[in-house]
Amino acid sequence: MLAPKPSLAATELAFYIPAFLSSAFILHKQGFARQQGWFYLLALSILRLIGAACTLYMATQNDFSASLLETAIITSAVGTAPLLLALLGFQERVNEGMEHKGLSSDVFRPIHLIALTALVISIVGGVYETHASASDQRTGKKLMDAAGILFLTIYLALCGSAIRALVELRWVLVDEKRLAHACVVALPFLCVRIVYTLCVVFGTRGSVFDFRNVNVWVQAFMQFLMEVVVVAIFVLAGVTTPKHVKREMQEGAVKEDAGDEGVELGETVGQG
Repeated sequence: MLAPKPSLAATELAFYIPAFLSSAFILHKQGFARQQGWFYLLALSILRLIGAACTLYMATQNDFSASLLETAIITSAVGTAPLLLALLGFQERVNEGMEHKGLSSDVFRPIHLIALTALVISIVGGVYETHASASDQRTGKKLMDAAGILFLTIYLALCGSAIRALVELRWVLVDEKRLAHACVVALPFLCVRIVYTLCVVFGTRGSVFDFRNVNVWVQAFMQFLMEVVVVAIFVLAGVTTPKHVKREMQEGAVKEDAGDEGVELGETVGQG
């Protein structure tokens, strides 16, 4: 029988294999262009599958090499960024359809840049945290602290955007309303996930939030379970939301039809 941490890793594999396939299907359905939300869900699934596979391999083969430990720790540490980037991608799509009532893409562009920066910082910080040198570990700790603050800032900004879209829901395109609702419903679960990240990066050695050895039950509830709920919400939204390009073509066709009708009406009036 597997110990708690390998058991959690096996559970992650059981969830993220279908999550990976579902995200890949939705990404193909929606089209790869400008559909960053589901791309980041796919990236998260890949990271989790790699980390869980490494953890299971170490437990079953009794091989705790530095490279495997480093891979498992880093892939676990960078899960916050793909979730926030997915939410950001969905918010961009919803606001784009709101036209003059939506936020400009110039608002989301710096958020996207900050999120990618936080992702890189968290990866570098995670690498330094796994080094044996005390100075490297201190550097890694500072980088992880900075990444945690950036993640919190991004989350708060996206909360404001998601709630604003809900308040202005009447301006959201009919096909996008499920996506707008999904973003808001996911916020409380993302909040717990962000709190977990902050507790880990600011946690002390030997505590339940110790970066190198987080308590498995805390990790299962505050990290894995929250990710399961958020990913499930976004996957469901992806399955039920029509393809973005197809919707634009349909709108164009409607406008063309309306223009043709206007021309015919004008000709009729002129003949009268």
